[in-house]
Amino acid sequence: MRIDPLFVTTALAAVIALAGCNRPDANNAATDANAATAVATPPPATPAAMPAAATTAQGFVTAAATSDMYEIAAAKIAQQKSKTPAVKALAAKMIHDHGASTAELKKVLAGGGVAATPPAAMDDRHNGMIAALDQAPAGGFDKAYMDQQVAAHTEAVAAFQGYAGGGDNDALKAFATKVLPTIQSHLAMAKQMDGAM
Repeated sequence: MRIDPLFVTTALAAVIALAGCNRPDANNAATDANAATAVATPPPATPAAMPAAATTAQGFVTAAATSDMYEIAAAKIAQQKSKTPAVKALAAKMIHDHGASTAELKKVLAGGGVAATPPAAMDDRHNGMIAALDQAPAGGFDKAYMDQQVAAHTEAVAAFQGYAGGGDNDALKAFATKVLPTIQSHLAMAKQMDGAM
């Protein structure tokens, strides 16, 4: 069973707010708790919110390229801010693997036969996720990063599976099929590490 990160965030905020109801400063405590949660928790990243679930070449190329840009940017922040060797090692793997995915996608696009152009920059949602990592307090950074990794790889797996099974371009379908196992392994690692925190 997959637990929606938005549900967890909402439930956590509700528990914190209820726990503070008997305190004289309950309203301030709830507000402070919600503010802290908003900084440490990324904007929701669910498969339904991802435009890439589309089976068009342009939709998939946009999603795949944006995913790679986000993963590399987030991993660079993790390498700077995390104090945990396992998180730093995962971040290094993300930079390597998503860099390789970007290079492979560029090769497919350069081969012709794909009427799609990758975006030059991330969308607002992914920029917001990066901003949340930048602003995450040192003590909560690893959890914020791993929560984002689970959410981002969940949506990436959905997009790559969807395109591999029903995409409109054979070269991109082959790319999606080739890269999918790597993204699935990333998701499994992220879930394991996130669950241990």
